[in-house]
Amino acid sequence: MEVAPGVDEIYRRLLDRVLTGFYPVGSRLPSCRALATELGSNSSTVDRAIGRLASGGRVRTVPRRGTFVLPPDSATVDPRDVVSAELDEMLLRARRLGFSAADLTSMVEVALHRVDSMRRIAVVECNERDLRHVQDLVQRASGVEVQPVLLADARGRLLDEEFDAVAVPIFHLNDIDGLVRDLDQVIELNLVASPSALRRLIDVRDRERIVVVAPSRRGVQWMTAIVGQYYPGVIEGIEFDPDAPPDLDGDPRLDDAAVVVVNNAVPLPAGLEERVGQVIAIEWELDGRFSTALRSRVESVISSRGEA
Repeated sequence: MEVAPGVDEIYRRLLDRVLTGFYPVGSRLPSCRALATELGSNSSTVDRAIGRLASGGRVRTVPRRGTFVLPPDSATVDPRDVVSAELDEMLLRARRLGFSAADLTSMVEVALHRVDSMRRIAVVECNERDLRHVQDLVQRASGVEVQPVLLADARGRLLDEEFDAVAVPIFHLNDIDGLVRDLDQVIELNLVASPSALRRLIDVRDRERIVVVAPSRRGVQWMTAIVGQYYPGVIEGIEFDPDAPPDLDGDPRLDDAAVVVVNNAVPLPAGLEERVGQVIAIEWELDGRFSTALRSRVESVISSRGEA
């Protein structure tokens, strides 16, 4: 009979995800129920493990909003202490199984070599929801473990020095200018709108006008081009800067709009859907033709780096 992981194990797994950036600073953790399902535990155990993370200054829970990862300088837990405790536990178990010090030293050296030779791939996106989704898409298509990086968290970094390759959606290529030195280490992700979103666009072909909302002028152009392939009427764009959002509640362009098309980078005001009638959120998928070639593309980029 399998035993469900306890609080200590769930805590270590969640802490490891925080320390490695699997949950980036500022990101919201999945719900206790979702984590319990994923980790094979129960909501109560996960809740207690998250409480331990909060006590250590790694996360902060905001009522009715969720649990968010705090910056490292807000934390009181030393990552070395965590790793050291896990290493002690593993070595103690190995010695009880009869492994000698020489055996363990050799095994650690082999493991370190294996870890150091692992491919390190970053996936970059501008918002948390798309980041997790694209991370999963790339990981499943390429067979390579990837690390999520929010654009806002990448400022001042050189991602191609931290990672062997950097995967980014085509419409964010300009956004990583200055974040990489060698564009040959960048893998352009060809994303397309999900079939469910396209079906919803086809269903509103009889409407006279659609409003597209995106966080930049380039984003508006990109979204307009996508919508225009399936909708023959008038398409009006609104640029919505999350850092300086316009007053959409009073925007006359929305008054007669029965349909508003957005992506996950746009945090729309509460109640907007009731006001306009229908909001279609564009979810992204990897282009099927590109998806089949992604694994070889990753290998090619990493190989070229090794030859340089």
